[in-house]
Amino acid sequence: MKGRLDGKVAVVTGGAHGIGAAIVERFVSEGARVTIADLAEKGGTTLAGRLAPACRFTRCDVTSAAEVAEAIESTVAEWGRLDIMVNNAGFGAGVDVVDTDEHTWRRVIAVNLDGTFHGIKHAAPVIGRGGGGAILNLSSVAAGKAMPGMSAYGAAKAGVEALTRTAAAELRKDGIRVNALVPGLIKTVAADRSTEVLARGFGMSIDQYLATRQGRWGTPEEVAAVALHLVSDESSFTSGVLYPIDNGGTA
Repeated sequence: MKGRLDGKVAVVTGGAHGIGAAIVERFVSEGARVTIADLAEKGGTTLAGRLAPACRFTRCDVTSAAEVAEAIESTVAEWGRLDIMVNNAGFGAGVDVVDTDEHTWRRVIAVNLDGTFHGIKHAAPVIGRGGGGAILNLSSVAAGKAMPGMSAYGAAKAGVEALTRTAAAELRKDGIRVNALVPGLIKTVAADRSTEVLARGFGMSIDQYLATRQGRWGTPEEVAAVALHLVSDESSFTSGVLYPIDNGGTA
């Protein structure tokens, strides 16, 4: 049975764990060959080994433009092309704005926003030369609503959304679609920690916070299902979209 990404090649930053790993697994299951670009060598090599030969790992710090470019170049050297770039790498600090030191602020911005910029900048020319494809960025509901303890993260993700729209307009001529996923509370190890901070900021328990925001945890696999649709040919007329995945929480 033909997969929805047969013959496609993708790079997924932050693909060793959580949402990124679910995206990697779903893409491979649909016929893609995928490079995991991540700093988490143990998780990345384990996942790549399990999904081999359709998956490989390369160590990559997305705050370094040179390392992102190298991850893309090594992917093309391995598989001859690049069709899909997923800028997923990110993290939040969980610190109130007045308690956020300059190093933390700059690190959060560097990983979430600069990393996305590096991915778009270096992937787009390669994807364009191959006839077009898709770039998918990871935003967050924190970009559009107040989330105590997430000032740097929310600011970075708001930047990702603005960058997504502009890149979609600029890259359309090259046959490249650019969209962003906007997940709510997704059940990952990192989200467990950040949601505790958020709930405390609103004076709630985690269960109370979930009930008022989106009813339940989402899963990485639910995010990966939407990611698959947005990078596949099924969404060939979809670009510049910010796609919420939060069980109606932002509605």
